[in-house]
Amino acid sequence: MKKVYVIDDDRDIIDSVTMILEAGGYEVASQMEQNNAVENITAFGPDVIILDVMMPGNDEAGFEIARNIRQAEAIKAKPILMLSAVNEAGAFPGTFSNTDRDDSWMPVDEFVDKPVTPDNLLEKVKKLAD
Repeated sequence: MKKVYVIDDDRDIIDSVTMILEAGGYEVASQMEQNNAVENITAFGPDVIILDVMMPGNDEAGFEIARNIRQAEAIKAKPILMLSAVNEAGAFPGTFSNTDRDDSWMPVDEFVDKPVTPDNLLEKVKKLAD
C-alpha cells in the first residue's frame, strides 16, 4: 500500500484529504504544524508528501519544509505536492503555479490550488506515487 504524509494547519483539510486518499487505497499520516516535519516524514516513509504553504506564524512554512526535505538524505527524492490556498489568501504578491517550481525556492513536484476536487487530488497523488 502506498503511503502519503500530509502537513496542513487546517484539521478539516487534513480530514478530507485523508478520507479521499484512504478511499483511494493509500495509507495516510499527518501533522498540523511545521515542527519536526523532516523527522516525522522520515519515520513514516511516505511515497508522496503533501504540503500546505501557510502555517500560523509563518506564511512561508511549506516552502521551508520543502527545502528542508530536499536537504534530508533519507527523503530528498520523495515527490512533494504543494496543496495550498496561498493564491486566494494573497499573502504574497502575484500568484503561484507549476511554472514557479524550482530547485531552490519552491522545490516541489506539483503545485495545486485549494480547493481541489477528490478526483484531481487522487490523480495527482497517483501520478507522483508511481
